[in-house]
Amino acid sequence: MSQRDHPTVQTTQTSLDILSTIQELDGARTTDIVAEHDVAKSTAHKHLTTLERAGYLRKDGEIYHIGFKFLNLGEYARERWSWFAPVKAAVEELADRTEEECDFVVDDHGRVITISESYHKWAKYGAGDGSKRYRANIGTYYPMHATGSGLAILASYPRERVEAIIDEWGLSAPTEHTITSRHELFAELDRIQERGYSIGDRYYAEGLRSVGKAVTGADGTVLGALSVSGPTYRIDGSVLDTEIPRALATVVDSLESELAETVP
Repeated sequence: MSQRDHPTVQTTQTSLDILSTIQELDGARTTDIVAEHDVAKSTAHKHLTTLERAGYLRKDGEIYHIGFKFLNLGEYARERWSWFAPVKAAVEELADRTEEECDFVVDDHGRVITISESYHKWAKYGAGDGSKRYRANIGTYYPMHATGSGLAILASYPRERVEAIIDEWGLSAPTEHTITSRHELFAELDRIQERGYSIGDRYYAEGLRSVGKAVTGADGTVLGALSVSGPTYRIDGSVLDTEIPRALATVVDSLESELAETVP
């Protein structure tokens, strides 16, 4: 059953859909909302006005944009998560050990979202081939099958759960190297289980390689995943095969031990 199959309050759902449209369009007029959602102009105006007055939207002339209230709520959501402090410290430690960009993601309804990142001061990502520069951003969603950390989480799930995620979100192709077939994905998840960590080899951005490892709580539940990302010319050879996996294993073991002793 997809998220859309669950009972919802239609008025609330319409407001949420309008917010998503405004984000996707990077700003929208009332007429854009009318066209996108096939609602009366008066209905669109009521939704937009209500959201603006509550701080969820801000208006620039005739164009509505996502409001800063979401920044406030997002930071609150991170800080109140029981494991945030030790996870943040682990991300920073991993960045110090590897001198690359590191982050921690969690599964949020079938996509991974970055909740902590550390960009090491000496790490300057650039593929050297004109590829778009990449940096993990807090609050950004990524397809699970296209990132090292997402793959690490998927490898810890039973097949039925992975199938449900694919049914909901599909297998998009951010690059020509991204895994886009179920058969190939499950074969890759088997390799990750055997190896103990994942490798996202240019799956999300050209010239970018990432290595991820799932983090498990004391009750065996997967909380998320830590990953190290950088250009393929740096994350290669012994760095890819030995140094980063070793650093990941050390930091994850330490984090899991701390989580086991922490009462949420």
